Amino acid sequence: MTKKQLDPAILELDSNSQFFINIQAAYNAGAIGFTDDFSRISYFCSREFSVSFRNPEEKVRASFFSELLFVYLYPKERINFEVTVPRRTPEDRADIVVYEDKSNKTPYIVVECKKDGITDSEFKQAIEQCFGNANSLRAPFAIVVAGVTRSAFDVAGFKPSEREKNVIADIPVKYGKAPKFRYVKGEKSHELQIVSREELIRTLEKCHDTVWQGGKLDSTTAFDEVAKLLFCKLKDEKDGTKKGDAYKFQVGTHETPDEVYKRINSIYLAAKKQDADVFKEEINLEPRIVYNVSEHLQSLAMNKIDLDTKGVAFERFMQDFFKGKMGQFFTPRPVVDFCIKMLGVKQEENVLDPACGSGGFLLHALDCVRNYAELNYEPQEAKDYWHTFAQHNLFGIEINDKIARVCKMNMIIHDDGHTNVINSDSLQPIENISGSNKGFDIDKFDLILTNPPFGAVVKRSEKDYLDSFALGKDKKSQKSEILFLERCFSFLKKGSGRMAIVIPDSILVNKSLQYVRDYILDNSIILAIASLPDFTFSHYGANVKSSILFVRRPKEGKVPTNYPVFFANIEHIGYTASGKSDEKCDFEQISIYYHEFLKSGPKISIAKENRDLVYIVSSQDLINTRLDPKGHSPKFKNIKAHINNTKHPTVPLSDIVTQSIAGEWGLSEYDELPKGEENDWVACYVLRNTNFDNNFNLNLEDIAIRVIKKDKAAEIELKKGDILLEKSGGSPVQPVGRVAIIQDLPKDKPVVFSNFLQKIVINQTDFDSLYVFTYLRTLYRLGYMEYIQNQTTGIKNLLMDDFMDTPIVKLPKKQQQIIATEYMNLITDVSNRIKTAYQELDNHRENIGGYFF
Repeated sequence: MTKKQLDPAILELDSNSQFFINIQAAYNAGAIGFTDDFSRISYFCSREFSVSFRNPEEKVRASFFSELLFVYLYPKERINFEVTVPRRTPEDRADIVVYEDKSNKTPYIVVECKKDGITDSEFKQAIEQCFGNANSLRAPFAIVVAGVTRSAFDVAGFKPSEREKNVIADIPVKYGKAPKFRYVKGEKSHELQIVSREELIRTLEKCHDTVWQGGKLDSTTAFDEVAKLLFCKLKDEKDGTKKGDAYKFQVGTHETPDEVYKRINSIYLAAKKQDADVFKEEINLEPRIVYNVSEHLQSLAMNKIDLDTKGVAFERFMQDFFKGKMGQFFTPRPVVDFCIKMLGVKQEENVLDPACGSGGFLLHALDCVRNYAELNYEPQEAKDYWHTFAQHNLFGIEINDKIARVCKMNMIIHDDGHTNVINSDSLQPIENISGSNKGFDIDKFDLILTNPPFGAVVKRSEKDYLDSFALGKDKKSQKSEILFLERCFSFLKKGSGRMAIVIPDSILVNKSLQYVRDYILDNSIILAIASLPDFTFSHYGANVKSSILFVRRPKEGKVPTNYPVFFANIEHIGYTASGKSDEKCDFEQISIYYHEFLKSGPKISIAKENRDLVYIVSSQDLINTRLDPKGHSPKFKNIKAHINNTKHPTVPLSDIVTQSIAGEWGLSEYDELPKGEENDWVACYVLRNTNFDNNFNLNLEDIAIRVIKKDKAAEIELKKGDILLEKSGGSPVQPVGRVAIIQDLPKDKPVVFSNFLQKIVINQTDFDSLYVFTYLRTLYRLGYMEYIQNQTTGIKNLLMDDFMDTPIVKLPKKQQQIIATEYMNLITDVSNRIKTAYQELDNHRENIGGYFF
């Protein structure tokens, strides 16, 4: 009877999962059935047995029941479920029992099923449970199945406590003998399994947990050891085992951990001789651990799992591991894809990532070439096409030796391309790098895709190469991202080499780094700059606001004097700050607009609703100013036009400020003060960001009390007429750039302010402080402050130089006072009306209560 195709989503299974494939086969054969809502499953075996299908263990049991029928060839009439075990507690039942006889009186195999992904200790408990059931039922064979991890045992003829010598490769097929090995290359019924992405991820996680041993090894070492064993597994599948022979990477019947270890280690030692750069160390694990990892991995056809599944699984596994454990973070896949879509990559081009990490950019470049080949060539031609690219055109440099090995491992999983990945410092002299691999040289690369490390400082006292950089010459130290920028320019081919590089917005906006922006303009043709949302990397372990700079290296001395530059202000990237999926994503539309821009130039037609998403700016307008997209957006230009086109004279804020000083958070009033300095401290009220009111001025209901050094307290004590500025912090409810005016304050203690705030004292000769407050609040409401801020380490900061350059409209003093008084009276009036409304609401609630009580 023909059965309909099951819906994997309803079953909560991946369509490529071996679980789903097995369950579909049993369903088609009429061996199982489901209720209409798929909440329950029925097994048609020696009896009809029905149970809830919501339990993850049930999916494992249904899948293995299918294997018992179609792989091991046992008749369903000799299989029973939930068999009561004699001489055990009444509630103890065997999950599945296969019987030897038609009357189902003589148990043959006892099966214990557990959900996929259980820990090693939970698996051991399952083995004990299975053995207890098998011994009580007097069954000769037992097997524990937990997803792709399984252990089979010859129970008969061994002591009840034996758990090693009686291990068998697999249960017998159709009442035969247990095989010496379960997996044989080229034999259909004994081949390795292709699994889904989620199954592969869970298997990798189990391997890491087994090697980690609950903290016996540190996480980075554990990951390194897992990588070695994965390498062995891949080598065994690829060229370590001949067709018709049993795979070496598996546990055989009656094999000890020492025997399994020796066989797997022999794969590793042979591979080391062929490729000494991949792994230089020995496998530093006890035989029992290697044995357990083999149980997890042995059934997987790693080389046959499609590259996308394998790549995403390994990437996900590495992301979860590296975040917070190895001080690394990943460039998110959507960002990498966007960079490649913008610049493209061709098979004949040399591609470099000088800070390659785990190899994300290189692998996505490889995927781009592979996808092109598979669409345009016959299978073998396509494979040769992209394999040539992988082996000869992909280059990576990674300073961390363990991460470099992970990158090589990642490349091998993607079917090679690891040859030109080296462990080196990309900033050292080029000749030292090319000494490791002759493929690395200046003027060599057609395409650079990179996200270099931010924030590290290269000190002259520690590195002797600072003077070799134009951006490092005569400096005591320099940020690594700035040196990376210059080094990448030198790696690019003159006249044609192009690059996508993720850089912190500080390079694009900070006044102190104008010389870096000058270097960019003098040494490259800027193709595009795309601003990323501030949360882009937060889910991946980093919180620096960044942008992507796309450039082409010109011929020597051939930088055009005026050319159009494509800008993009990205808001949606396919996921949220917490890492959840977001249906909105701007990348595709931006890349379409960019390629249209390459054809049409500045005359490109941009839909009205997208004119703040993408826009074109002349390179002339980028000289001696900011390079971030926000700073050149139509919205900001409109705000600036409001300010600059005033009919009144203006003066910079800095010209009318007599004092500008940051605050102090001090100590808790309960902290112990330094001995001998007790009299040097004073208790103060300290205003914080939370005391700012978005609609009015200050809310002093929750004012903090802290202890501040007397001399500092005197310096930052607030007085009537002082303006407070929120210069750091920031959130949707507490945006950076808010201002407040000091009026009435408590008198019993000095009132100061925290280090996230700035006090500004106005010269009252020509300007009224209430007027300046009113004017700055107006600019804030216009959105001006949003465009003069940056984000570092998760904290938004106002660009103080830009803020102090803010033009203040100069009106006659009397007119200033009239405007300020009107505004302050309005604040007071509205505030009082709101309080009255709340009081009326409270009174009404009391009146309503009279109906009930």
